[in-house]
Amino acid sequence: MSITKRLYLASIAMLVIAAILLYTLAWPAWQQQLTATESSRLALLINNAKPATAQMRLNHQQLRADLNWLAHPDRQGRKPGTVGGITARNWLAEQFATIGLLPAGSDQFFQPFSVEQHFKVSRWLRGQNGTIAAVDNAANVVGLLPGLNPALQPIVLTAHYDHLGIQNDLLFAGADDNASGVATLLELARYFSANPTAHPLLFVALDAEEGGLQGAVALFQHQLLKPEQLAFNVNMDMLSRDTNQLLYAVGSYQQPWLSPLLQQLQQHSAVKVVAGHDRPWYRAGNTTDWTLSSDHGVFHQQKVPFIYFGVADHADYHTERDTADKVDDNFYFQVSETILSFILLLDKQLSQR
Repeated sequence: MSITKRLYLASIAMLVIAAILLYTLAWPAWQQQLTATESSRLALLINNAKPATAQMRLNHQQLRADLNWLAHPDRQGRKPGTVGGITARNWLAEQFATIGLLPAGSDQFFQPFSVEQHFKVSRWLRGQNGTIAAVDNAANVVGLLPGLNPALQPIVLTAHYDHLGIQNDLLFAGADDNASGVATLLELARYFSANPTAHPLLFVALDAEEGGLQGAVALFQHQLLKPEQLAFNVNMDMLSRDTNQLLYAVGSYQQPWLSPLLQQLQQHSAVKVVAGHDRPWYRAGNTTDWTLSSDHGVFHQQKVPFIYFGVADHADYHTERDTADKVDDNFYFQVSETILSFILLLDKQLSQR
């Protein structure tokens, strides 16, 4: 080997070693700085959020009754394909019909689907690699309110009704996750059936979210929904546990035009609405990014603009302690009212674009 070639290889080796050392020393400090900056940003937003007067437009008693029904032990934790899960989806279809929604599934109100064990999540969710558990006899429940201007594209309201079922003889009732979101979905449907928006509203109670957002994937995989025909997605997942009066709104980083809308929303909200948990690691360091954490992630990957409303994870998240008696009623009711206000603001905003 020539001296020139040896010098060249030595130089490459030294550069590689230098790069590794630089990465080892600089990366943790850089991530720490990004995390601190994002934490300061969130702290400022929380401090500046000024809750407004409480609203009473929805039927709060009905909200609580629906949450209690979904989280009742008789529902067995609503695992897809189980007696409890099937009972829940049949009840949801009955509620949709009673409210006056039009059937919008592939089989009346239902969109049945199954998932093989080795279905690749990464096919639909970039960055979410690996496989997901098999699911048989699952179904989304889908209903439509036409709206005052049926020519407009629909706003899709989503909340998953499944949970973890029974494991090792422990019942996972899923009151906050996500009986809370589904009860709000139902009450919003009742409100808007009497007070229609300009946009059509598509109400979707999704199955198999816990196993890899499978219900949301099925909407697009089986072409029940086509992304180019949708105006927006509002996803609701975990709304009923008071974490310092905070309701996180995820999605304004991806859609900056939502920022002034969220600022306006705070003027109508009796809880603190905080925009966050939607920035990637190179902006927010180790702060958790919820962009793909629930069903809105599939809409985002399909290039449908979205907002996700939810509370921070709490000590009872995904445990047998997530029961209906732990719900913070006043907080939950005002979160639901806040989402109602957002949909009204969104409908107006989109109609003017």
